[in-house]
Amino acid sequence: MVLCLTDEGIRKLKKAFRDKEIDPNKLLAMTSAERRAFFDKFLSTEQAKTVNALFEKKLLLVNQEKGLVAWAREITGLTTEQKQAASQKIKDAYAEKRRRKFNPAENESFLNELTADIYGKKYNADVTLEEAQTITELGQDMIEAEAKRNEDFTWNSVKEGLEFGAKKVAYDNYIAGLERISEGKGFIIPKKIGQVPRAVGRAGSISFNFIAENSRAIKASVDNSFWGRQGIKVLFTHPKLWAKNFATSFKDIGKTLVGSNIAGDTILDGVKAEIYSRPNYAKGLYTKGKYKLDIGVMEEEFPTSLPAKIPVLGRLFKAAEVSYEAGAMRLRVDLADKLYNMAENVGVDLKSNEEVGAINRLVNSMTGRGNLPISGKAQEFLNKAFFSVKFAKSNFDTIFEPIRGKSKFTKKQASINLLKIVSVTAMLLMIAKALGANVEDDPTSSDFGKIKLGNTRFDITGGMIPYINLVARIKSNNTKSSVSGIKKELSGFGMSKGMDLFWNFTENKFSPIFQVIKDMVNREDFDGDKPTLQNELKNLTIPMVLEGAYDAKKIDGMAMALLALIADGLGFSANTYQFRDNWNNSNTEKITKFKNKVGQKRFDEANAKYNEKVNEYLNSEKYKRLNDEQKEKQLAKEKAKWKKIFVR
Repeated sequence: MVLCLTDEGIRKLKKAFRDKEIDPNKLLAMTSAERRAFFDKFLSTEQAKTVNALFEKKLLLVNQEKGLVAWAREITGLTTEQKQAASQKIKDAYAEKRRRKFNPAENESFLNELTADIYGKKYNADVTLEEAQTITELGQDMIEAEAKRNEDFTWNSVKEGLEFGAKKVAYDNYIAGLERISEGKGFIIPKKIGQVPRAVGRAGSISFNFIAENSRAIKASVDNSFWGRQGIKVLFTHPKLWAKNFATSFKDIGKTLVGSNIAGDTILDGVKAEIYSRPNYAKGLYTKGKYKLDIGVMEEEFPTSLPAKIPVLGRLFKAAEVSYEAGAMRLRVDLADKLYNMAENVGVDLKSNEEVGAINRLVNSMTGRGNLPISGKAQEFLNKAFFSVKFAKSNFDTIFEPIRGKSKFTKKQASINLLKIVSVTAMLLMIAKALGANVEDDPTSSDFGKIKLGNTRFDITGGMIPYINLVARIKSNNTKSSVSGIKKELSGFGMSKGMDLFWNFTENKFSPIFQVIKDMVNREDFDGDKPTLQNELKNLTIPMVLEGAYDAKKIDGMAMALLALIADGLGFSANTYQFRDNWNNSNTEKITKFKNKVGQKRFDEANAKYNEKVNEYLNSEKYKRLNDEQKEKQLAKEKAKWKKIFVR
């Protein structure tokens, strides 16, 4: 047990020993709760609990007298003389105890209280005696069920395996419930004026986290997008595994919608139970090595389940959460089991932590969970700042793992995976182009590698294209506009630089709440409009799949909106945009006079007609046949012509 006391706490304990205020005989006679209250006089509540838990742990030693001396030394750093004095006090206390008649009831009470303190420290939660007893009973049930497993890690029947899995899920869920209750006690009620700043800061932190987590969960809901986004790499590399689990995800959605949120939780528990019954779980492969398989973890797209409690709409959220989490767990273990088997067949030592950990890392990245090189508070910040930082890292790993991988087996598999992904993507793009879709072949354009229908772009790579765009733009020192089609060099006054590109790449992956912060700081949103309370609330609460469909309807019509809704709902991101110049953000004298003259309604109508005419020109074959220099000149003339017509 790690013990961290402040210098002030150690000073107070030393003084209490010198003043004989700490009497070992009295400590032994106290209950666990009384001892904690006693140590509260010298230490903070958390430190008092730690010191008491350490005290009681030492009491369990066969030689309790030595244990108590070790305890005194560990918490105070006693000098030699002080240790001798403390040792004599403890010996005197035990001599008195041996004269007493042993009382079994008192000893049982002590052990129960000790168990509660130890569980509380282990799970970082306040654990009552009743809760400690429940933990012990659930753990015993799990051990008894596990004892039925055969030596070769198989079960005599599927029922036995699932029974063990269910017992483990029950145990894990109970512990998780205690931890959530403990986390919920985060607000501080100030009792003194000096505590007010800390209480306000704590309340602000909790409120910020609440908005950050719930907005991200809502934005990612009302779809089954895991399969075309996080799971797309498995579709291109192991299509049978993908197809099987993709079909099952719709059954999960149906059961949750027809049933209830409880039905959804039952599905998730059932998936975990089935995973725990697998031989490779019993062998410890899923948790072996530095990189563990991400199963039973909170997915970053759904950091909270609170939106599921919203009447009616909450069930849609729950169905999306269940399909995502259950699908991710199933696909990961299926892919891991397949790779373990492949590795074993080619002579890879599955007893090696490095080899198995490398396979787990590869599986995680192939299913949207990249490993972050940081942890703790830094990782928490990244999770708040970015929408899916681990997903972004998984795409990076997929592209660069063939170069930087350390395991020979996983490096080869990563290379094969990347080759398959590139080949299948290229084939699909060629088919789309043959059928009449627009397909950009210049990697410096954000349209590269996407299927463009009208003004709507469909990404079939699971979000890997931006990485290629960034590298291509920086390497070539050029960028091509996906709206005007004009390619420009990254140089000259007013032009973007390499760091600008990198920053744009980064901020496009901000979480909803950080997007709002960015809008407020820049005083404009993604479309160049001034941020309003209504628009920013929409950005925090409207699911992305609905936003995409709305944009498609507004620009390309209802048919494209339905196509975008289906594609985005399955994870094939659909983005619809075109040229748009918002005159409301212009402060030129001519525009201002025109707005004052005709009023806001006619001003907006003129602005819309102007944008429509410019977009017609951009989509014309006449414009597309021009070279970059001609496009730039002719587009400027066209803009000036239509602005002159509409601004009078």
